[in-house]
Amino acid sequence: MTIDIRLLRQVLALSKHRNFARAAESLHISQPALSRSIAGLEQSLGVQLFDRTSGGVEPTKCGQTVIDRGQDILKKERELRREILLIQGIEVGELSIGAGPFPFEISVSHAVARLITRNPNLQIRIDKDSAPAIVNRVLSGDIDIGVADIRHCEEFARLTVEFVFEHAIACCCRRGHPLAGRRSLSLDDLLNFPIVGTVMPPALAALLSRGHAAGRVNEDTKNFHPAITVDSLSAARNIALGCDALLPITPGCIARELESGDLVILDFTAPWMRYQYGFISRKDRTHSPAAIEFMTRMREIEEEAIELETRLFAAYSNFSNTSDGKALAAT
Repeated sequence: MTIDIRLLRQVLALSKHRNFARAAESLHISQPALSRSIAGLEQSLGVQLFDRTSGGVEPTKCGQTVIDRGQDILKKERELRREILLIQGIEVGELSIGAGPFPFEISVSHAVARLITRNPNLQIRIDKDSAPAIVNRVLSGDIDIGVADIRHCEEFARLTVEFVFEHAIACCCRRGHPLAGRRSLSLDDLLNFPIVGTVMPPALAALLSRGHAAGRVNEDTKNFHPAITVDSLSAARNIALGCDALLPITPGCIARELESGDLVILDFTAPWMRYQYGFISRKDRTHSPAAIEFMTRMREIEEEAIELETRLFAAYSNFSNTSDGKALAAT
């Protein structure tokens, strides 16, 4: 008895969507073709894999076994393909990248543009996600390399973490904000207002959860969730422009808004106001030539980003903030 990989993909798609029409659409085949394939596989195995109901389909006990085993088989097939492409080299390679909101906007997309310019035949997938989600996807093998806040990495025994650069974070707000223009602000002053931004690591939770308006700590993960939690920096910018939410962000991500005066940097600094991200990969995975080339281009972009941030801090803050990312990285 032979089971085609293609049929396993169809079984998993039907299990995911629980509907023949939606599963067929996701597979880019017709619904009758999918129905014939599933019926043929059931006949070949001599068992029913799905119960058909008016509300959709549900896996039978045998069907769930095929689904569970099928996921393992497809994962191993992906690993095999990856190893073959690794041997073939960068010219015909594939690369899947998971990027946190900050590196996605600061350097990942720009690095990919440079990578593709040099290697136009590469196949690249970029997924933007939260740092905790990226760590989990690296561990599962869903992505080759993650670029995210390394303070979310707890399973160091299974991960390789390569530090990139440390970015200074500015606390920003709209120009008409009650705190705009005030000098020598304290953390308690800031925590009276909602924060808009990404999930922050447990190391910051105790500090930021002192103010109920700012956000809360997730009791399961111990991460700090800002009052307005978003994984899109463009969305965070728009929210900060339209209300009194405070935006912790690198100045390079809001250069246009700083130049126009729509956003201002508040007079507050602290040693923990740093974004520490790096390359995250599984220890049992060798970097492909495409991944190595991508990391090289990333480091180039990061150098340029740090220089821009230093200039923006000097131009748009009236208080001392001379931290240089390269100097920080060397410490």
